[in-house]
Amino acid sequence: MNYQIVTEFPHPMMEKGKRPVISIYVDTHIKKPDRLENPIRFKNLVKEAQASLKEKEFKGFKDLFSLFKEMEEDALFWEGATESMAILGDEEECIVYKLPVNVKSLAIVSDSYYIKPILRSFQSYGHYHVLGLNRDNFILFEADRYGIKGIPVDQKDATMEGVLGTEKTAPHLSVASIGGDQSMYHGHGGAKDERKVDQEKFFRHVDTFILEQYSKTNKIPLILAGLDEHQGEFRKLSKNNYLIAEGIKIDVDALDKKTLHEKVQDVMNKLFEKELQERLDNFSAAHAKDLGSDDLVQIGRAIAEGKVATLYLEENTVHPGLFDPNLGSIRQGEIADPRVGDVYDDMAEVVLSRGGEVLILEKEYMPTESDVAAVYRY
Repeated sequence: MNYQIVTEFPHPMMEKGKRPVISIYVDTHIKKPDRLENPIRFKNLVKEAQASLKEKEFKGFKDLFSLFKEMEEDALFWEGATESMAILGDEEECIVYKLPVNVKSLAIVSDSYYIKPILRSFQSYGHYHVLGLNRDNFILFEADRYGIKGIPVDQKDATMEGVLGTEKTAPHLSVASIGGDQSMYHGHGGAKDERKVDQEKFFRHVDTFILEQYSKTNKIPLILAGLDEHQGEFRKLSKNNYLIAEGIKIDVDALDKKTLHEKVQDVMNKLFEKELQERLDNFSAAHAKDLGSDDLVQIGRAIAEGKVATLYLEENTVHPGLFDPNLGSIRQGEIADPRVGDVYDDMAEVVLSRGGEVLILEKEYMPTESDVAAVYRY
């Protein structure tokens, strides 16, 4: 068995329905000398997972635990650590998420994967694409709050020359006689018009390419960086719903990566703060009209009835127990029991599966003193 480092969420492995499954989260330290302790932290968490399994279940996880041992001893695996890692596995498969956010170290064996920390990482614009657009070429970046890196794109897709090739618009000429054997050529559309037509064709290609190859798969915000004139033309024709309204109006070629990343962060921080405040205001308004609640029992029933539009959960909280998605009932339990998971995590999965939204927030940003809240559908 091998592990796979993934960026897709949710991952197909989560839909397999294998039971039980193992979720290990490691709060990794990325600076020396603390980072040298990361393999030991992981080893101790694996022991916790092993202790939660019954003997007959343990045998089925033999290959996975062998893989965990290899990961523990792999120096390169830990050299590439980010702020935290999520390691999820069943009897057949193992995936790893390298997360840019801090998480609480824990190991959970249950009937479904523990996903709240991954949700938090993928929300709040933890990851996003940056499209650096020029008139006749583009560059693409993947970024988070810790850095930005280029995504290689073949020249046949990233440049006007590669996209249009021999299909570039040529000036259309007509001939008029002016007497004798002399003729005058009239151009219908000068060089400026030709460039405009080609630019529109290229921009349409860029929009479709980014949408189909990246946005639909990753489902993360797209920030546009480029000169004002290019941004205006691109936005007029774009069909990418992940393209955010605020861009960076500057010549991308004139920026180094560090400066570009700083400008991108400014955009995303402002957007997140604005949308977060809107979410908090939404809860206050809904709560006043009995269309929102911070009572766990009421929220459980509303989830079962498909009434929850937005579920708010405090980060790093675990409510051991079982949640019945059909009845909305909650049964308390011990997290060490392999049949017991996190009620809040189970709630989040049900809300997402029914088209709702889940927000994982720091305690100070929760809309009430409770560690769970919800806004209902109207």
